[in-house]
Amino acid sequence: MENARMSYGPEVKRAIVEELESGRISMREAAERGHTSVGRVKMWLEEYGKYKPKRDILEVVMKSEEEKISALERALADAHLKLRVYDEILLLAGKKYRVDLKKTFGAPLSNESGAAPGRASKSSAKR
Repeated sequence: MENARMSYGPEVKRAIVEELESGRISMREAAERGHTSVGRVKMWLEEYGKYKPKRDILEVVMKSEEEKISALERALADAHLKLRVYDEILLLAGKKYRVDLKKTFGAPLSNESGAAPGRASKSSAKR
């Protein structure tokens, strides 16, 4: 059995869209009344209605994106401020101890015995 495709004129579509926009019926009820799908009713809304659901959704997305952008900008400013503070601390500590901490930071420290860090010399291992 083949599915018969129903075709409605613009007057019927406008009447269904008007009822939908006034709140008298839901989207599902409009689809049942028009013997069609909810997607088709949404197309009728775009064509005949005053209500444009896609624009409303787009505005909500844009507002949340603006909030995310402003939060990221604040986080970037905080990180930049921390970096400047750390650089100033390294500079002041380097002046006080007369060492360039940026160049020597992370370099392996030498022991008095001359052994590599983390390794014990043979004389200290026997004791």
